[in-house]
Amino acid sequence: MKPSFSCGAAIISATLALSACSKPAPDPWTRLDLPVSGSLELHDLADCGGRWYAAGAALSSGATRPVAWTSTDAMTWTPVPFRPSPDSYYGPHQVIMSIACSGGKVAMVGGVPGGVHGNPRVSTWRLADGAMTENSAPFETYGGPDAIDVGRIAAGPRGFAIAGDRVSGAAAWLSGDGHTYHLVTLPGLAGHQTMARDAVALADGRWAFVGGAAVQDSLDEQAAVWLTGDGTAWTRDDPPAASGYNEIQRVVRDGDDLVAAGVRGTRFAVWRWHGGTWTVSSAFGGDPSGVRSLTVTGGKPVVAGGGLWVDGSPKAAPAPPIAVAGRGNTLILASADGLWSTTV
Repeated sequence: MKPSFSCGAAIISATLALSACSKPAPDPWTRLDLPVSGSLELHDLADCGGRWYAAGAALSSGATRPVAWTSTDAMTWTPVPFRPSPDSYYGPHQVIMSIACSGGKVAMVGGVPGGVHGNPRVSTWRLADGAMTENSAPFETYGGPDAIDVGRIAAGPRGFAIAGDRVSGAAAWLSGDGHTYHLVTLPGLAGHQTMARDAVALADGRWAFVGGAAVQDSLDEQAAVWLTGDGTAWTRDDPPAASGYNEIQRVVRDGDDLVAAGVRGTRFAVWRWHGGTWTVSSAFGGDPSGVRSLTVTGGKPVVAGGGLWVDGSPKAAPAPPIAVAGRGNTLILASADGLWSTTV
């Protein structure tokens, strides 16, 4: 007996539905083209008041040089010229590691191994006359016998701030103009070794530095936060102490709130500072290298580290993420050698 028309239609519809379900979903990521000669090494992204920045280094014939691009629409990217200091040996070979911007001012931190021991030779750069211009500074400002590391740069109404560490513990470099920076040691905590990993400007213009305070001769570390206006007076505003290993590694503004991400034990967590009170999320993900980057996109915290995590849940990425930046619902992701965009 022949099947009825309705039965045949049902079979055809089911076949079409199965065929549609078997096709891969459209790729939600768009590859963004960056004009560059040589191979690419990306390290940071930033949304600067309606203008995106991406930066890192270009590699050619075994040598690196600092590079950056800017865009207003995240689709068309224009190279930013670099102007090393005339007396700088390392500036022309540096890798840009961090970007910050506020009120039309843009600053970056770069470095490259050098010297007998191969320690990083660090410079700051500022946008001047359309080019990223290297700032001259005494060697001991970022290096010297007490140097440990120079970390991420932040921007705000009072200028720029860099988080890092010296032999004595957590440190900060502050600048009102993005040109000259002065080194400040953050207050210590008895019986602890302190570390500063990142900084952000609060809504009232003060700086918040985040990191950790490790108990000496122990694997325990508590999340730590320092607040200051100009680096002369400091207050502590740590999240409630928790047992085990805890460290805040990245922090961003979300309106008047702070959103921070870091390590709790072997996993990640997101902290939120609202109205002067800290809360913390459930643990998720985790990676031995820690949190590499953090942004808030579509009202959700986006963490890069051992993969990509949106509001604590994994999100497929086109490549291992190095840095993320968001504006509205648009998320930009930098992999080691490529740039991508999607909607969250």
